[in-house]
Amino acid sequence: MKRYTPTQEEMQGRIARFKDLVSTKARIQEKLGLPQEVMEMITAKATFNVMSPGPLPGQISPRPAVEGGDAGVFRLGIVTCPPGQGPGLHVHYHTHETFMCLTGRWLIQWGDHGEESTVLEHLDLIALPPAVTRRFQNLSEQDAQLLVIVQGERDQFDDIDRDPATAEKIAARFGPEIVSRLETAGWKFTIGKEAAHEPARA
Repeated sequence: MKRYTPTQEEMQGRIARFKDLVSTKARIQEKLGLPQEVMEMITAKATFNVMSPGPLPGQISPRPAVEGGDAGVFRLGIVTCPPGQGPGLHVHYHTHETFMCLTGRWLIQWGDHGEESTVLEHLDLIALPPAVTRRFQNLSEQDAQLLVIVQGERDQFDDIDRDPATAEKIAARFGPEIVSRLETAGWKFTIGKEAAHEPARA
C-alpha cells in the first residue's frame, strides 16, 4: 500500500507542546471577564483541549491544539520502554495513532527510513496520520511511559506493517523460525516490498 512522509512543517500542525497550551479556563476567563475563583468552582484548576476534531459543542471544548480524533473507535494504551528501546519502524495504513509523553523524553521518527523526527517532552503530543511509517524510542535514562491512542474503523485495526530490517534483526538473533512463527500469526514485515505496479503517493 502507499505511504508518504510529511514534512517537518506539515507535522508541526499535528504536534502539541504542553508548555504552549492555553487552558480552557483561561480562555473562558478572558472572554467573559470572570474571576479565577469563579472558574475554579465550576472547572478543574487547568483543563487543556489538546486534540479533538475541532471546536465541539459546550463550554469546555474550544478549538484544540491539534485537530484530529474523528476516525471512529479508539484504543487507548500506555507503553513502557527501558532506556534506548522502542519498536522498529512500522506503519498504520488506515488507523490514526497519537502519542503523548507521560514520563521521560521520547524520540518520534517518521518516514520509511525514519528520516524525519521530533522529541516529545513531558505531556507533549503528536498525532500521526495513516500511511506514515513511524517509530518511537525512549531517550531517558530510566523506564518511561508513552500514552498511545489508536483510532479508526473497527475492522481496520489489523492494518500494521513493519520494516523488513526488523525481521532480519530478529532472525539474526533468534533464528528464522521465530520470524516464520510471527508471520504465521499475522505479523507483517513487508514495508517497501509493494508490487512494482503500485505508484507511490505524490
